Amino acid sequence: MNKHILKYVAVCLAALSLAACNDSESDLLEPKVYFDSKESKLVVEDQESMDYDLSARLSKQNDADVNVSYSILDSKYVDEYNKKNGTNYEAFDANNASLSTTSATIEKGKVYAGKIKLHLTNLGAIEEGKTFLLPVRVQSSQPVIEGTDIVYIVLNKPVRILTVGKINNTHIKVPVTSQPVKSLTYEALIYIDQWGWNGNMTIMGREGTLILRIGDTGGGIDRDLLQIAGSKHFYTQQRLTTDKWYHVAFTYDQPTGRAVLYIDGEKAAESVWDTPQFDLSDFFIGKVAGFMWGERPFYGKMSEVRMWTVARTANQIKQGMLNVDPASDGLFFYYKLNGTDQYQGDDNKWYIRDASGHGMNGLANGNKYGETYKLGFSSLDTPIAIN
Repeated sequence: MNKHILKYVAVCLAALSLAACNDSESDLLEPKVYFDSKESKLVVEDQESMDYDLSARLSKQNDADVNVSYSILDSKYVDEYNKKNGTNYEAFDANNASLSTTSATIEKGKVYAGKIKLHLTNLGAIEEGKTFLLPVRVQSSQPVIEGTDIVYIVLNKPVRILTVGKINNTHIKVPVTSQPVKSLTYEALIYIDQWGWNGNMTIMGREGTLILRIGDTGGGIDRDLLQIAGSKHFYTQQRLTTDKWYHVAFTYDQPTGRAVLYIDGEKAAESVWDTPQFDLSDFFIGKVAGFMWGERPFYGKMSEVRMWTVARTANQIKQGMLNVDPASDGLFFYYKLNGTDQYQGDDNKWYIRDASGHGMNGLANGNKYGETYKLGFSSLDTPIAIN
C-alpha cells in the first residue's frame, strides 16, 4: 500500500512540476512592457524649455492593443538612484515638468506605443556643471519588466571652460604642510603643447614622495606615458599626445591599498600599495622648482587642478572632470585657473585662490626663495571637451 501511495505522490509532484514549467514558459513568452533605455541624457544649452518624446514598448508583438500610462516620480527615486550608482544628481523640480498626456496605446501587431511629449521648462535656472534627474515610470495591465519600467531623464548644462592657465615652464607652489595624508586624489585637466627636453614633465605632487607626471626617460619610461612616482611607482600603457585636452587623475585608498591612474575618466592602470601615509610638504604644480636634479617643467596648459584627502570613486572622477562643487567633502585644494582666481596679496606676491575655501592659496611661480610673478592665462576658441 505504501508503494501505491508513494507512486501516487510522485505522479502528483510530476504533474505540478509540469504545470509550473508550463506557467513559467507561458510567463516568459508573454509580451512585457518596458523602456528601451534606463537613462536618457539631455544637454541643456541656452534654451528655456525643451520637449522629449516618451515611448514605452513591448518585448514582442501582441494580438491585441495594450494600454500604457506614464507618471513623473518624486525625489525619493532620485535618492535611490544616487545611492545605487554612486552619483550626486539633484532632483529636477517636477513643477517644471509635464506630460502632454498620461496614457498611450501600443496597437495590435506593433511593439512601440504612440509617442507622448515630456515638456521641461525653466531650464535657464540650471547652473553650468549641475546635473539633474527626472524619473518617469510606465505602467500597464500587461506585465512590465522590473528595473526597466523607469526611465531616468538626465539633464546637464555643460561647463564651458574658455580660459585656462599657462603652465609653460611656470608653476604654482601649494602651501601643503607636513601633516600626513593617507587616502587621496590628484586630478587636473592638461593640454601638452610640447614635450619636455628631459622626457619628464611634472603635473603635481612632491618629488620623491608622490608626484603625478608624464614620462621619465631617464628611468626607462617613455615621455608620453602618465606615471605616478615616489617610493613606489607605476604608469599607463595608453600614450598621451600633444595638442589635446585630457583629464588625468590618481587615487589612493589607504585602507585597501588600491592605487589607480585614470585618463579621461577611465581606469588606465592600477596597483596595490602598502603605504600608510604621505608627507606632501613642498608640493608643486607644473614643475619642481629648485630641485637639484632638474625642475622637470610641464609645457602646456592646465585647468581644474585639485587635490582631495579621500580616494574618489570612478564615478566621481568621471562626473567631475570639468567641474566639482567647491564644498565637496574631502576637497583639499581647488585651483580653477580660469583667469579670475589670481590676485596680488598684501606682500605684493601673486597667488592663485583656492576655490574650496580652505585657504590653500597657491604662490604663483613661487620657488623656495619666495620669488614670485604672475601666472599667464590663455583664451580658448572652443570650450574644453573630454570625449
